[in-house]
Amino acid sequence: MPKGNTGKARRHRELKKIVICFAVCFTIIAIYELSGKGSSARERRRKTKNILRNGAKKKFSSDKEFTNLTEEEKIDLVVQGKFHLVNLKIPPTGLNEHHRYEGVLGEFCQINWSLHKSEPSSYPMYRDLTKNSPSCERPFRLDIKKVVDVMRNYDDEREAKGIDLENQVPHSLQPNGFVFHESRCGSTLVANSLAAMNPPAHRTYSESAPPIAAAKACGIGGKNCPEGRAAELLRDVIYIMGRTDDPNETHLFFKIQSIGSKYISVFTEAFPDTPWIYVYREPVQIMMSQLAQGVNRANCVHQLSNVPDEKRKEIESHGKNLDDLSNIEKCALHLSLLCDSALHAIYESGSLARAVSYDNIVQKLIAHIIPDHFHILMTDDEKENIQKVGGQYSKGRGKRKAEFKEDSEEKEKNATPEIREAAKFFLQSSFELLEEEANEKYYGGGV
Repeated sequence: MPKGNTGKARRHRELKKIVICFAVCFTIIAIYELSGKGSSARERRRKTKNILRNGAKKKFSSDKEFTNLTEEEKIDLVVQGKFHLVNLKIPPTGLNEHHRYEGVLGEFCQINWSLHKSEPSSYPMYRDLTKNSPSCERPFRLDIKKVVDVMRNYDDEREAKGIDLENQVPHSLQPNGFVFHESRCGSTLVANSLAAMNPPAHRTYSESAPPIAAAKACGIGGKNCPEGRAAELLRDVIYIMGRTDDPNETHLFFKIQSIGSKYISVFTEAFPDTPWIYVYREPVQIMMSQLAQGVNRANCVHQLSNVPDEKRKEIESHGKNLDDLSNIEKCALHLSLLCDSALHAIYESGSLARAVSYDNIVQKLIAHIIPDHFHILMTDDEKENIQKVGGQYSKGRGKRKAEFKEDSEEKEKNATPEIREAAKFFLQSSFELLEEEANEKYYGGGV
């Protein structure tokens, strides 16, 4: 005869199963959390926000706290647009891998962009911003490719969810324009104008180290790496540097170091649809600016390198020997190589490239370059902002801050016969070709 069943035993067995299930789940969760893998993205965001809020105000405190972050937390700061790329460390063979570059490290810190946006003439170069941003005394290093992979995955996931990245931060701004130049020819004024025109909306990198390092990494013409490798690295660098957490920022500009004139092809390969300009100046005037601190200290003398065989033969055909050139002649030759490279790139780029002379450069920016070439509509207030910054010395750091004084006539007057001769021999022909491009191709012979 079967035993009577009141249901008590059955309920007991079911309760026991439930308790066991809860215990197993609790144990699994506890182990997962203790392993460090259970931290959610939201928790990481909270932690990094607290670090930024509480630590960045004091230099020593912030340096210490940022140093103690995990790699994952550091990458998150970059992905969220809180920290910025300030330097590249490229290994000798890191770009020679067949499938992708490897081992390229970036140095990151928190840039105080308000300095450049509020007073571009006082902080005219990117190095001025890094020098005056406390956390940049101890930047942290990350693998560039790893940062880019995480950043792209993050953006792809958000896009898959229907998020409009252009209207929701963080996101990466695309470059609106590049500024190349002959050096000491008004290019810093151009960068300052782009920043001052609309400070909340414009981010301008003025001679930052990472882009030029990426462009130069494979040598002139990219001959030291697999095809397209320098452009690949440059695209990733700009993608990181365009990262913003500020919804007001909408436009991104880069002024590249003068030596970048030899590597314009890398920029145009990486960004074939981005407009760019080349700023130049009358030969005698630019020579005087280059040599203002003395011939032996002039960068144009020490930067002379990679003279093409064609240029060497041209010089020799006029009875000159490259090894016997004076320092003044070397300076002029270096500048001519920059102009020659720029001219070649202008011919290759067509309507995306513009030659811009130093003369009346502020008016050219307002009337042509910004609205017609960079395709940015300008308000009267923005035009006035450019006029104001145009009246200041473009590199007015500290006690050097002063009103701008036109000095072209003075430079012409004080030039020595040797400077005049070097300027004429090495620079006059490229200057005339640039003038032709500036006047006929774009300005219609007007401005």
